[in-house]
Order: sequence, then structure tokens, then C-alpha cells
Amino acid sequence: MADISDIVRCPSSHERLTLDRAAGKFATTNGITYSFENEIGCFLASASENDGNRSTRTFYDEGGWAIDTDGLYEDTKRFVDTRPTSLRFTRACMTRLGKYFNTGGQYLLDAGSGPIAHKELLAYSDKFEKRVCLDLSVPALHEARRKLGDRGIYLQGDLTGLPIQSNVIDAVMSYHVIYQLPPHLQAAAFRELWRVLKPGGVAVIVYWWADPKLPRQVQRFADILRGKGRQPSYPTPQAAATNVPDHNPLSLEWFKSQDWPFRYKFDTYRIVANSFLQSSIPDDWRGAVFLGFLMTLQRLAPGYCGRHGLMPAIVLRKPA
Repeated sequence: MADISDIVRCPSSHERLTLDRAAGKFATTNGITYSFENEIGCFLASASENDGNRSTRTFYDEGGWAIDTDGLYEDTKRFVDTRPTSLRFTRACMTRLGKYFNTGGQYLLDAGSGPIAHKELLAYSDKFEKRVCLDLSVPALHEARRKLGDRGIYLQGDLTGLPIQSNVIDAVMSYHVIYQLPPHLQAAAFRELWRVLKPGGVAVIVYWWADPKLPRQVQRFADILRGKGRQPSYPTPQAAATNVPDHNPLSLEWFKSQDWPFRYKFDTYRIVANSFLQSSIPDDWRGAVFLGFLMTLQRLAPGYCGRHGLMPAIVLRKPA
């Protein structure tokens, strides 16, 4: 049976860790310890003023994963268009990428899992023995544990220094997380996800490009259909208020210029942002037809949409 002690390592010394469940702690041979409470291994100190993830941690620890009377998380209400037509499109985008996880295995790493906010994402781990949920937020991990129980492993940790041994994870998913990191740390997060992946494994990383061309073209097309003659500017949501997740997207050119240790291909998660859905897509048959066209484009030309749409799915496969 897969267990948390089989895969964890000290994120600073890289030593294997021994778990003392009675004492509620992990320990290395040289005396470094980490807490283990309520089945959650905690590998992060409290957020400090110098913590590059402070805004993101504060938002999620102080209510980002609170649930309202309709069962919606605060994060979902703020950042997802939950009108039925738009939400069906977003859910279809999630479901389409599930194909990369159909082989299954022992461990699926959900890097930046949050509480596993959508049932479509929860289904990704059906063919895995354990889903390894890693997140900055302990409240998120408690909520993930409520859904998964003993089918999950729960780690509070940092993507740039994963508390996980190398070459032990069968598949990795990391959705809408890396672009929240400070720009100078994002390449390290990609490399860490690659490090923990088993030979023969697959990783799917949903990112966000800075200033892609395809959303602007889609916006113009939508405006023409609505009878608008103006040339709109495509709205890119930014974290303007305090205590919201950071938003630091980098460009396709930045990604391609990196000296990566891996080969990659581009698929697509979604061409457009929620702000486009909210401002340009009516919640009726017209919106359904338009989003059906976008989904067909994403299915027929996933590589093109991944390179030039807003939210690529970057697919890495580690050679066996």
C-alpha cells in the first residue's frame, strides 16, 4: 500500500524522512523536523513579509476556499464564470484533458491542488492508487481530504522545492498555479515537477500566456457578431486588489527561450479568459453556439491554440 513516508523527502537537505505518527512529525537523520497533523505533512513556515507567495497564501488561508450556501468556493465565485453556458464550456475544457491520466498508476501529483474544486478534476485520479495533493494552504488540504479520505496524500509545500523524492510520481497535474509565482521562480517550478516524475510518466501544466494573439482575434469576432464596430482591447485580469492571488504570466517566447531539461508539446486548456466569457458570451443558445465553435477549434488545432490561446496545457513526457 502506497504511503506518505514512501515518497517524501526534506525540501532543504533532500534527505529521506522518517515519520513518527505518534509524535506527529517527520525527521531527518540530522535533526530537521516537520509537523504531521491530521494526515497533513507541513513543509512550510508561516508566511513572512519577504515571502514571494504571501498575497496568494493570505487569500487562500483567509477565505479563498470558504464555501457559500450554494456550495461555491470564494475562489470560484471570483474567478470562474458560473453561469450555466459558460460553466459547461469550462467543465468540458477540464474533462478533455483527462485523457492524459487514463493510464493510471500509483501516484498522481496534484501540484497546487486547492480543495479539488471541480468534480471534473476529481475524476482524474480514479485510476491511481493515491492522489498526492500539494498546496500552500492547509485549509485547502483539509477540504481535499474531506473528498478523498485515505485515497489521498496531503502535503503543504512549495512548488519550487517539492518535499517529494525524485522519479516517484506516475503523473503530474498543475493547473493555474505556476503563473501565480514570482516570475524569477517559475522556471524552477517547471523543473521540480519534471524531477519528481517517473520515467515513462506524463505531466500536464496549465499556464497563462502574457498577451497572446488568439484571444484578441476571438474578441474581435465576438464583437462583429454582436454588431459592434469598435476595435476592442482584450481584457487581461490582474490582481489589482489586496489579498488576492498573484498573477504573473510570462510569454510564449520566454518559455521557448528556457534551457529546459525536457521536451514538451502544447495542448490547450482554454483559449479565452473568464472576463471574455462574462463580457461577451450571452447565457443562451447564442453563447452555446459560439462556445461550441471555440471547443471545436481547440479540439481540431490543440497545438496552435496552446501556443497562441490564453491558457495552454504544456505536456511533458519523461522517457522510459
